[in-house]
Amino acid sequence: MAVHAVLIDMVSIQRYVFGSNKLKENIGASYLIQEVYEAYLQKVINCIFPSANINFTAWKEEQHKCLIEETDNPFEVGYIGGGNALLFFKDRDRAREFIERWTTTLLVETPGVVTAIACDGFNLKDFQSEKFQSENKKLFDKLQENKYRFIPQAVIPRHGIIAECSHTGYSMDIWNEKEQEYVSSVAYAKICASQEATKKLEDKFEKELKGEYRFTDQLDELGQLKGEDSHIAIVHIDGNGMGERFRQTKTLKEIRKLSISVKAATDESFRVLLKTITEKFQDIQNALGYDTDEKRKKYPGKNGKMNIPLRSIIIGGDDITFVCDGKLGVYFARIFLEAFEKQQVSDNEALSACAGIAMTKTKYPFHRGYELADDLCKNAKKRRKEKGGEGSWLDFHIAYGGFSGTLDEIRKSHYQSVQGKLIFGPYKIGDHPVYGFNTLTANIWKLKYKQYPKVKNIPGSKIKELRKIITLGEEATRTFASEIKARGYELPGNNYKIHLFENSMTPYFDMVELMEFYPEFALAESS
Repeated sequence: MAVHAVLIDMVSIQRYVFGSNKLKENIGASYLIQEVYEAYLQKVINCIFPSANINFTAWKEEQHKCLIEETDNPFEVGYIGGGNALLFFKDRDRAREFIERWTTTLLVETPGVVTAIACDGFNLKDFQSEKFQSENKKLFDKLQENKYRFIPQAVIPRHGIIAECSHTGYSMDIWNEKEQEYVSSVAYAKICASQEATKKLEDKFEKELKGEYRFTDQLDELGQLKGEDSHIAIVHIDGNGMGERFRQTKTLKEIRKLSISVKAATDESFRVLLKTITEKFQDIQNALGYDTDEKRKKYPGKNGKMNIPLRSIIIGGDDITFVCDGKLGVYFARIFLEAFEKQQVSDNEALSACAGIAMTKTKYPFHRGYELADDLCKNAKKRRKEKGGEGSWLDFHIAYGGFSGTLDEIRKSHYQSVQGKLIFGPYKIGDHPVYGFNTLTANIWKLKYKQYPKVKNIPGSKIKELRKIITLGEEATRTFASEIKARGYELPGNNYKIHLFENSMTPYFDMVELMEFYPEFALAESS
């Protein structure tokens, strides 16, 4: 049976979502991207086929086949996932009408969202058989060609004389009543969507929130103590090798099942993270500095509910981006990655992911923080590939301010000593002969909190001195190591405690850096 396949792709999603320094707008933008394939898709299809009674979620049912082949339905969802949507139309003119109506709707409802589309005729049986790979590749090749050939206008052109929106740089043409300011249509659409995004998120995880907790849309309400030097953590996590796994699917049914199961795995891993937060909430409060009853009364919240010290921005197929208090970012990333590795998906292959955690000042440009987290995630993937391509890895960076450039430029300029690299990571979640995250946290615990039996704890002054010493020459590090030993102290890390460096690397800088950005109770659990 001949059908007309329409393949849709969202272009530059990260730029659209993270193009603002306002968390509320990031949240709203992410929600609008989700609605592109849900509410707005359904709205346009219902306009084109008002009497068709189309089931938009039928493709998610495990035994569902393409009913367009067996019924009078003029339209069918092939699959939605990974930023793409594959749709089938019986009639070529209706396919073209959909493209025109849908893109017009997005121009009005989600200004700034850029799409790329490919449309071609195919035999539906080819999509149901092992010819799916080759036919799907043809469609993706055409989609790529269209990306190069067409640059869609996704924002209504600016007026001749008008001020620029400080949020987006577009025309300042809509009055935002809540903030009492003029903004662009792009910013306004994101702001309006943020409230609905929060409601849907809280409804989805209602059981985990227990009626006691809520999500905030403000960066300064994630648990930071007022008046203190506060940091947030921007965490970006991306699945390993998922693109190749989707390319290896042989039929439409397989890609549907994989898309659904991967999304479910990501949701479940986030659910595990939320459960951990609520179960350990008092420990987390203590870690954030709310360690007395009087201080806990000041913990941020609203309407009798306390804020979860985390806010998700994107929860996609195999990736997630969230923001949290800076002291919790690496800990939360570890919990998510461990949960993700335990999930099962339809192709029965093991799951893993890599994470980048950027700890920045709360007022630091948010889009820059996200770019840093993305670079860190890519760096973790690179290390994973170099070390055999197994398991989940993470990398972190604490931005104290003042450094600019890419992650690679920052580390080459500011994190090198005369003896070698100060940055030891990225780290593999769990155990590894050299780069095990469990080893890192266990050594931090030994260094700061609980030394070996019969060995004295190292004073805080010496730990601060250690951070400085490893930036100096070999003589300084050798003298420091000898002094530590003479005073009855012992540095963790058997291969490094004598010279502090080995093979032009040292783990101690990471230990000292992360010491203030990882909860004490979690370190104790790792020891």
